[in-house]
Amino acid sequence: MSVAGVLLAAGEGSRFGGPKAVAELDGERLVDRAVRVLRLGGCDPVVVVLGAAVVEVPGADQVVVNPEWASGMGSSLRAGLAALSDTVDAAVVTLVDQPGLLPAAVRRVLAAAGDDPAAVLAVATYDGQRAHPVLLGRGHWAGVAELAVGDVGARPYLAAHAADVGEVDCDDAGDASDADTPEELAGRGILRRIGAGAGSAGGALGAGMAEFGAFYGGASARAAVEERQAEAFRRDEQGEGEPMDVDLDRGVVRIRPPSGPASTE
Repeated sequence: MSVAGVLLAAGEGSRFGGPKAVAELDGERLVDRAVRVLRLGGCDPVVVVLGAAVVEVPGADQVVVNPEWASGMGSSLRAGLAALSDTVDAAVVTLVDQPGLLPAAVRRVLAAAGDDPAAVLAVATYDGQRAHPVLLGRGHWAGVAELAVGDVGARPYLAAHAADVGEVDCDDAGDASDADTPEELAGRGILRRIGAGAGSAGGALGAGMAEFGAFYGGASARAAVEERQAEAFRRDEQGEGEPMDVDLDRGVVRIRPPSGPASTE
């Protein structure tokens, strides 16, 4: 079975103030981040569709420039599917402006391909709402391309074949919401989110089991995680709190606050 990753990254980012593909989060371009998520999620090859900004994408197997990018996302989806070779059975489609998307969601949706990937239709859901990644078997590509017009992608085709679409629960596998403004993108950064509090490890990082996600990748992000992890273990040794649990594969940091006040003896 061969499942390709198709990353749509051609837009001009009119509300964002520029193409989102080259915007950076934690020192990493969104296009590079998204390619890595697809790759780590199990997609091979990975194809990137560019348009408003044409740049080198070292991690991609192929970069397709969509000359009709201004017409909307539909033309980029058509270009991406058309670029796939005959050996590809299905395609996992994602968008460049969803930095919270994690490899775990890609793997979960890819697993829905089953024994007949060319016939599959599947979509990730978060809180019951459909989002990305979307898995399209080769047998559906022509139909998807026919209905992908203007600023819509596979949604019309999925709606027309609702009974055939498998929904994959990805509630605990990241966040597929868009970053439509620079402020929204900055709010996803692990450095900002980890440092959002003050005081003890538990008080600074929130009560209960808190998840600070959407950072998969970026040297500065990893350095911040390692620093906080070391601090948490130091606090644990001194009886000030429990250790931090870091799951780099899912891009999630969990912090367990102290179970009670620290001893003063």
